[in-house]
Amino acid sequence: MSDKLAYIQQIETQISDVKATLEQLKTDRDRILEQAQHEEIEQLEQHLADAQLRLADIANAADEAWHEITLAIDEAIKGLQAKVQNLLNR
Repeated sequence: MSDKLAYIQQIETQISDVKATLEQLKTDRDRILEQAQHEEIEQLEQHLADAQLRLADIANAADEAWHEITLAIDEAIKGLQAKVQNLLNR
């Protein structure tokens, strides 16, 4: 076998190894991103449940006190909407 042919085969093998490594990295990245997205969705579901509880607090609050609760709910809803939008933009 000539030196040229041996060199070409060596480089082809190295290229093949790099391709395989890149494919594994892509698979790992996709799995990690999917896992992170699931965790973020679970957090958003918890925030949503909290917002629903706060809404129930307003419904049960005395007429004078409900205005105070609305500030916390408004902030929670804005944060929730921002997180959902961020998740959708990925």
